Amino acid sequence: MSTTQSNSAEGARRFVLAPNIAPNWGQTVRVFIGLSVVCLGVALVLTSMGFWPVLPFAGLELTALGAALYVSARRSLDREIVHVEGAEIRVEKGRGRVEKTWYLDRAWTEVALRQLPRRWEHTQLVLRSRGREVILGEFLETDERRSLARELSHCIGPMARCGTGAYSALTGADDPAKAIGPTHSLGERTG
Repeated sequence: MSTTQSNSAEGARRFVLAPNIAPNWGQTVRVFIGLSVVCLGVALVLTSMGFWPVLPFAGLELTALGAALYVSARRSLDREIVHVEGAEIRVEKGRGRVEKTWYLDRAWTEVALRQLPRRWEHTQLVLRSRGREVILGEFLETDERRSLARELSHCIGPMARCGTGAYSALTGADDPAKAIGPTHSLGERTG
């Protein structure tokens, strides 16, 4: 998993999620060519010795390897970008380009990390807002998902700590939690 976050303006954050599963396309092609040369070289030597059935199997082997490397390289282009800026959250998902975009209201969005019932210790990170849900980081490990949920919960929702300073302007307090007063213990929302 690769996660980056940047502060482009005061209160604005950007989280980029990408699977860490494959080298770049050029490296993948070089590995495939190297393995192909070795495999076909051995197959041609064996074919010249009379073991001709080795050549079609070598071709099938290289076709399967090429398909697996292609699928892996394509999956490495998956991206999920979460923009938290002003009063809005924009979630973009796609492979190599933005394919789907969601817009959520920052104050009404909840960050939830829920346990999936049929999978042992598998969680799902969800942004919920007004009846809509956006699932994030399906390719992340459980610990990475927990960490991301903590980071997102600091800047999303009604008690967001990296807001635009509206709390200090309205109440004179620097910290939104102090401006509201004592809080009730409802347990940890993010697991």
